[in-house]
Amino acid sequence: CDTDQSRLEGQAVCRDLAASSSLEEALTGRYEPLGVVGQGSFAKVFLARHILTGTKVAVKVLRKGAGATLSWVLSELDIMKGLEHPHVVQLLEIVETPGTAYVVMEHMAGGQLGQHIPEVVGLWEDEARMLFGQVASAVGYCHAQGIAHRDVKADNVLLDAAGRAKLCDFGLACRFRAGEKLGLLCGTVAYWAPELHRREPYDGPAVDVWSLGVLLILMLTGSVPFTGASYEQAKEQVLQARYHLPFHLSDEAQSLVSWMLTLEPAHRPTLQQILGHPWLSQDGERCPSPPAELLPKRPDTSILLAMLDLGYGLQETWVAVATRQFNQAMATYLLLGHQKTRGGGLQGPAEAW
Repeated sequence: CDTDQSRLEGQAVCRDLAASSSLEEALTGRYEPLGVVGQGSFAKVFLARHILTGTKVAVKVLRKGAGATLSWVLSELDIMKGLEHPHVVQLLEIVETPGTAYVVMEHMAGGQLGQHIPEVVGLWEDEARMLFGQVASAVGYCHAQGIAHRDVKADNVLLDAAGRAKLCDFGLACRFRAGEKLGLLCGTVAYWAPELHRREPYDGPAVDVWSLGVLLILMLTGSVPFTGASYEQAKEQVLQARYHLPFHLSDEAQSLVSWMLTLEPAHRPTLQQILGHPWLSQDGERCPSPPAELLPKRPDTSILLAMLDLGYGLQETWVAVATRQFNQAMATYLLLGHQKTRGGGLQGPAEAW
């Protein structure tokens, strides 16, 4: 058994090295691979360094495959290209080869939200309120764009270096029309709405709202609400909306949870209603809806001049950003913009390292 285990571990190391080599070939001269940071069923995520600016980025490697797999990859890329929100992980660049798409995104130094939630006790209510409001604003933005995420969970919420929450992983997301019912059974079982357990056609936004309710309970208590000893037991708890909330939670928090975990999908709140709920208010102020536009309508002269020093033409840069080309020039412009926003000035690679 030890021999078999060693062989399997060796194979895994070889696969990682091969993937890293492939990543290096595809992005040579632009990004330096730093190692694997995440592995899912359909994709691998690397940490890399953008060579020109010295900034760390995340690179999601999507194997295109054929047929349905290719369709899913193209759909994810299309959805990500259209998302611009302060609480959605920002797409920087897409590099494609015949068989693979390398999706370069901003690096979220704080890691997954779930890693910051104390087990059993959860977050302080004020902290949960702030982070949940940020996630809800991102999901609400997606719904306004006609996009259902379909896998809202703690693992798909990342924190940046300043502790701000951002929604990520649109691999199961899809576009929908008002009133349209979806049929694909997907997502994470612990966050499934009752209609998914019943294998019924479902409303995408309503399913996201249920998942947000589960996420909020996790944030407030340190554990997900429906935890039967078997799938059937957990399913029965969901179908009865049977869960426990600790007595110390505020009435407003309990009210919001119970509204989101309403069994009838049509009676669940919209994201607009969630963001307007009293629990997300402080001193009479509503939870703010941040502007959706992240990319500038006018070029930042200081960034353009910095890019000129890096070898990019002024027109080349601005056309790339204005037309959302998600190429080398656009990625460099956005990363320099991140540096400027953080107050560190515009750095070249030698200064950043």
